[in-house]
Amino acid sequence: MNSPPAGPSSVLPEEGTRSHDMLMQVVAHVRTIGKVNISLRQLAAGIGTSHRMLQYYFGTRENLLGLVMMQLSREYIAKFAGNRPRSRAETIQGTWDMFRDPNNRLQTQILLTLAGAAAEQPDLQLPGLNLDLDNFATALAAFGRAEGLPADRAEREGRFIVASLLGLYLDFYITKGAASVDESFHTLKGWVERSTRDAGGPSDPH
Repeated sequence: MNSPPAGPSSVLPEEGTRSHDMLMQVVAHVRTIGKVNISLRQLAAGIGTSHRMLQYYFGTRENLLGLVMMQLSREYIAKFAGNRPRSRAETIQGTWDMFRDPNNRLQTQILLTLAGAAAEQPDLQLPGLNLDLDNFATALAAFGRAEGLPADRAEREGRFIVASLLGLYLDFYITKGAASVDESFHTLKGWVERSTRDAGGPSDPH
């Protein structure tokens, strides 16, 4: 018998737990309806449970959506099995391809929904989304260190790259895929490649 959670989780639940089963049901439901800007009650009704049960396991709608985004990121990364990115340049290229993929609209919607909620509610906590972004920045920093950057510079550049990609993605979404946004992405990628070369690391062959 599964033990009840100590409180709403901001990390992905373990497989086989009730909270994991419910999260996967929510993921399947939002995929089916194609939207995420709905209430916790609507999400609960969609998977045949009560909003109190979702609150018990996940707290707020925003925390739940953050976990959905983390799960979608995990599934996307799993597609690279055996062909994982080996550098910052390869990582951001794969991320940009993911952003531009029309089949990846759910993550777009979650990102914009949570960003809008945070703008409207300054005190709103988004631990799941923050963790997802932090993990991305940490991975970029690790690649940066492997490419020869000092640790503090690798961390600063990792976060800068994350913020730049988010800004470019918002621009791409608003402008409906303007070519100038793609050109700006390649400017960012070129800057990353120069940073790697200056640090003595290998340049991206692609």
